[in-house]
Amino acid sequence: MEEPRILAIDFGEKRIGLAISIPKLNIPEPLKTIERKDLWAELDEIFKSYNIDTVVIGLPLHTDGREAKNTPIVKELAAEISVRYNIPVKLWDERFTTKSAEQLMHLLGKKPSKDKANVDRIAAAIILDEYLSSI
Repeated sequence: MEEPRILAIDFGEKRIGLAISIPKLNIPEPLKTIERKDLWAELDEIFKSYNIDTVVIGLPLHTDGREAKNTPIVKELAAEISVRYNIPVKLWDERFTTKSAEQLMHLLGKKPSKDKANVDRIAAAIILDEYLSSI
């Protein structure tokens, strides 16, 4: 069986960025960006394709640490994923991950405004990278 992996989710109002850990290297790989309406079908497929043992979801917070408007939705999503796939789900402070992803794209000579889906995947990879660095 494939080594366990960690899946990271950057949950947005329209799109959801996904990243996955690379076994043994302990680094993130941007996986894909999905439409919110396709969330469960896509997650079912990912869980069939990979040996996911943990999910990390970016927790939206304001810069001062207060909960953002999507915070309750993300907490509910975390609970649903934990029950549905019977695995631990970690909430991770996602402040500034989108901004960091946009800055990275600029460094690569790309325009974030022209490829928001890539920004979402990169943001998920940043969330996962920060989580992996903490364990």
